[in-house]
Amino acid sequence: MKPFEATITAVPTRTGEVVIPVELRADVDQFHYAPARRAGDFVYLSGIVAANGETKPMNAEGFRLELRRVFTLIARLLHACGARLEDVVELQMFHVFGSDRLALDKAGQLAVIAAVRDEFFAAPYPAAVELAVAELNPDGGLVEIKATAFAPLPG
Repeated sequence: MKPFEATITAVPTRTGEVVIPVELRADVDQFHYAPARRAGDFVYLSGIVAANGETKPMNAEGFRLELRRVFTLIARLLHACGARLEDVVELQMFHVFGSDRLALDKAGQLAVIAAVRDEFFAAPYPAAVELAVAELNPDGGLVEIKATAFAPLPG
C-alpha cells in the first residue's frame, strides 16, 4: 500500500466505487457528495476548490501553490479509482474573476491556471470549459475544477 492510499476510503457501489480522501471527509459528511466515483470505465470527480481562506489577497505564487494542491488531489483521486491524469477527457473550471481574495486580474488568473495545468497535463490536452461564476463554496473560493476520465477496467 502506498502511503497516501491509507488516507483514502473506498466505498464499493453497484457500478464501481466512491473514493473519499481524509481531507474532504468533513465536507462530504456535511454536503453529502462523492469526491470521486468510478462508474464502469468512467471516473467522475466532483469539483475541487482552490481557495484563499484569508481576507488578505493571495499573490500569484500563493495561487500557484493552491492550484498545485488541487491538481495533486485530482491525481490522487484518479489513482485511487484506477485512473491517471492521462485518462482525463474533460476538465471543467468555474472561476470567480475579480475576487478581493486574489491579487490578479482575469488575464493573470487564467495565465497562472494555464501554467499550472501544463505541469500536470501534456498534449494532447483534455477537452476543457472555463466558466465565470459569482461565488464558490467555501468562502474565498477562487476556482473549482472538476474532471471526467475514461479509464477502461481490465477484462
